[in-house]
Amino acid sequence: MKKYIYGLFDVANSPFQVLIISTIFSPYFAQVIVGDPELGSAYWQWTVGLCAILIAITGIKLGPLSDMVKHGRRNFFFITTLLCITFTFFLWGAKPNSNYIIYTLVIFFIANFFFELSQMFYNSYLFNFSEKKERGAVSGFAFALGYFVVIPLILFLVIYFLKPQITLFNLDKTQFEHIRIIPIIVGVWFLFFSIPIFMSIYSLNPAKLMIKSKIQSSLDLIFKKKKITNLGRFLIARLFYADAIIALQVSFAVFTKHHVGLTFEEMLKLLLLTSFVQGLGAFFGGIVNDRIGSKKIIQISLVVVFFTIIGLVSFKSKFLFVLIFEFGAFFFGILQSASRVLMTSFLNKDNLGQGFGLFTLASRSTAILGPIMIGTITYFTSVETGFLSITVLLLIGYVMLKKVDVPRSY
Repeated sequence: MKKYIYGLFDVANSPFQVLIISTIFSPYFAQVIVGDPELGSAYWQWTVGLCAILIAITGIKLGPLSDMVKHGRRNFFFITTLLCITFTFFLWGAKPNSNYIIYTLVIFFIANFFFELSQMFYNSYLFNFSEKKERGAVSGFAFALGYFVVIPLILFLVIYFLKPQITLFNLDKTQFEHIRIIPIIVGVWFLFFSIPIFMSIYSLNPAKLMIKSKIQSSLDLIFKKKKITNLGRFLIARLFYADAIIALQVSFAVFTKHHVGLTFEEMLKLLLLTSFVQGLGAFFGGIVNDRIGSKKIIQISLVVVFFTIIGLVSFKSKFLFVLIFEFGAFFFGILQSASRVLMTSFLNKDNLGQGFGLFTLASRSTAILGPIMIGTITYFTSVETGFLSITVLLLIGYVMLKKVDVPRSY
């Protein structure tokens, strides 16, 4: 039962990632509000990158603090999730006019900031909702559930809002209300599916509180006796390949439309297929994770995603593009799931907030590098060149991960 409760929060947050950050709302911002896909893409990437700096700084402070305060992790998880949902609603006000560029970027910045912090605390709860021998399966199941259940939501949006001339609630399509209502639906969905884990966590016994004087041990976790620890090496590797994941998510929709000219309807079909394929990858990858280990499956996934990006840039045939992308998408779900599993192998139940604060730091401290690098390269060269630069981050992440020794107790 615990894995279903844990997985339902992936169901809750997946639409924000898929529909707001990546697929529907970001192209709307770039093409309609800004009116220039390349410039709009650069603005969106820069905003994600700048937000990542604040997330990294806040996460490294808030994580240890949550271990020091009674019910700290629980309360911070509740607050950040609810604030993300609240500000997501305000994206309804992002009207199709260049006067709303700043408004949209500011609201998205705030919503994304609280979204990432809520994810930090959610990831730390994997330790509480799974046993060591099944952590890969539980993590993979949660990601898979999120990918699978978002499919009927997307179909609902297509049937009642995106495709028909007369939408549900008779929205004004000339003012793009059929797009602007999506954040409201995402917010309601997010809130509803968050309730099970909120109720479950509320009844958990609080963890042993960390003593304030021991907070400095965060440094010892990554650098001890003048050497970088195994955890430190993993976090550096994570720092680069997580940056690549963020950049890939944020830039994919604009890249796809520009590179192969997929229509809006084709993009939606691709989104549905991708959600299903990523769900399969996360589910089966989680099972394999528990058999061969998180490090090995992350390495395999990084190699596949690396060559996937090269393949996507190399071909303009729609059929080959979709085939290559879906092959990579299978491993993309595995990569996300296995990373949080590997992180738990370096932690114990008393320093989860601190540990996942570091995990968030590694995930976001250079997230400015990827989105801003891609946004800048796109601005001065082309969408294709900017997208291809993601491979550099993946390569560095792979090289660093090779140096990581997984704890024997894991």
